[in-house]
Amino acid sequence: MVSIKIYFDIDRILKQRGWTLTQLAEKTGVSKGNLSTIRKEKAITFRTLNKIANALNEPDLMNLVTVEVENKKEKL
Repeated sequence: MVSIKIYFDIDRILKQRGWTLTQLAEKTGVSKGNLSTIRKEKAITFRTLNKIANALNEPDLMNLVTVEVENKKEKL
């Protein structure tokens, strides 16, 4: 069985841009509290992801998400 995780990795975005969470909040208009929740839970709505992508001038949403694929062995 294959398990696929797709999530928004705020830490990766912050590191790539050299920003703090506060700077990301200011540039995107997404509250720092909301970004903290997204950071912890790794879950984001497409609306918020699109808002962040627009603020970062990122036309490809796939550049903002992390995809992990894991092959899991089934127990017999």
